[in-house]
Amino acid sequence: MKKTVLMALLAIVWTVSAALAAELKVGDKAPDFRLKDSTGKEYSLASPEFEGRVISIFYVDPDEKDMNVHVEDVLLKDPGLDRKNKYKGLGITNMKATALPNFLIKGIVKSKQEKTGAVILLDYDYTILNLWGLQNDSSNVVILDKERICRYIYREKLSSEEVAKMIEVIKEYQVK
Repeated sequence: MKKTVLMALLAIVWTVSAALAAELKVGDKAPDFRLKDSTGKEYSLASPEFEGRVISIFYVDPDEKDMNVHVEDVLLKDPGLDRKNKYKGLGITNMKATALPNFLIKGIVKSKQEKTGAVILLDYDYTILNLWGLQNDSSNVVILDKERICRYIYREKLSSEEVAKMIEVIKEYQVK
């Protein structure tokens, strides 16, 4: 009986804490985090790979991994993005949002990293979902400027108009 009550209380606390997560909005400073990639290397927004760069962040449910694949191609081909000095892509995989086995997801992550050059992190416990109030079971795109202020946020599949808008935001904040 005590175990059942404890489990019910834990479920309520978890649900309420997820519902109370502060929703990241344009103009807000993004809370930092610590997550690891598939090799175990830990990253945060202060990691050297991101320092002084605009970051496009794709927070993705592995079951929806292809929802915004068209955006990857645009980001890779746009000559106005200074990938060497001022811009970096970051993927964060919502590991808890899928029933796929971890070894399979890690294989997909490795392939995406090779294709895009992005750092891809694994979120096993809704760290980003809870910190930033993003949608679960979806694809979320966030652009942070060099000071880690959110300059763009979009949930779900980006239309061609939204992709163009996102690219312009990145270019604008690369030079600021």
